[in-house]
Amino acid sequence: MNDLTIGSGVSSVRKIFLVGSLFLLVWPPLAGAADSGVSEALDTWLAQQARVKTWTADVVQIRKLKSLTRPLKARGKVWFAHPNRFRWTMGDPPRTIAVRTRDELLVVYPRFKRVEQYPIGNVSNPAWKQALALLEVGFPSDAAAFRERYELLSGTQERDFWRFELQPVDKAARRLLKMVRLEISAEDYVLLATELVFPDGSIMRNQFSRHELNPEVAPGVFDYAIDTDYEVVNPLQAK
Repeated sequence: MNDLTIGSGVSSVRKIFLVGSLFLLVWPPLAGAADSGVSEALDTWLAQQARVKTWTADVVQIRKLKSLTRPLKARGKVWFAHPNRFRWTMGDPPRTIAVRTRDELLVVYPRFKRVEQYPIGNVSNPAWKQALALLEVGFPSDAAAFRERYELLSGTQERDFWRFELQPVDKAARRLLKMVRLEISAEDYVLLATELVFPDGSIMRNQFSRHELNPEVAPGVFDYAIDTDYEVVNPLQAK
């Protein structure tokens, strides 16, 4: 993810949704499938996810924008803890850090000494409510609720991995995210990549490697101590 200042309103929600969407499909959709093979693959993926308490991986993020002739690429690291805590860093040294704490989502830009805070609790902004719902549905404890939010469009096996295409059921959600593509290993059902397609045609692809299932993760990984010399802003606050 490039260093950028996230603007206010829906644009702000959409960009922070890029951050949250990194983990959009750590947990599996259970929508109807076109054939029994796809259904079986989804069932196997579900069984695999029942074992996930913590998860870490290296990530390569590729962003394709219509305004650029070449994709943007960055490398980073991801941590996840059930049910909804995560942290990811992009760049070495980190250029962007996103942390889902107990009470808020923080996006930190160390080079600019800037932190953006996004609320998790009481939210009045309708667009952020929708984006937050999409973010949190990536960690469902209720498969039926996930099914209500996402529709499986297709599922195919290509060489050594499965690819699933899904879309949000809610029309308002599709204004933020048009489609999600999920790639998982056909051998051991490890998450290989997520690809997020947005209504403007831009695409964000996250490719995962060096996975660790249920490693010990220090509790402090999912917190962030903000230095006193950092500028702290809340882009969703009414001005």
